[in-house]
Amino acid sequence: MSLLPLQRDTWSAAFFDAAARGQLLILRCGACQQFSAPQVRHCAFCSSGELEWVRSIGRGEIVTWTVPHRRENGTTEPAYVVAIVQLDEGPWIHAHGSSDVALRAGRPVSITFAPVDGGEFLPVLAVSA
Repeated sequence: MSLLPLQRDTWSAAFFDAAARGQLLILRCGACQQFSAPQVRHCAFCSSGELEWVRSIGRGEIVTWTVPHRRENGTTEPAYVVAIVQLDEGPWIHAHGSSDVALRAGRPVSITFAPVDGGEFLPVLAVSA
């Protein structure tokens, strides 16, 4: 299973096309019906390559996160949040968020999308109540 960030190629084009429409796609194995994260190429449960893109409801909870900082004028300021979210369907997905959001493990979130640097739409955290 690859943990590299998802980048557009022939395999992931469906993911990015759906993201631009505000829809989250994940993978489901045709052999065992288990769900997997968008960046995998083979089922993590049975190693089958029979994966198909299916729509996720886009909700889950925070597993962990990090807050990269930037240096400006002799100080360090939080830049943004990168979180791992366990989707309700089971797989984990990376998402970015604002550094001013109070996070905790288990906090309910949903996934929305925003363009990064004017390019591809990537998953963004929307904190639930």
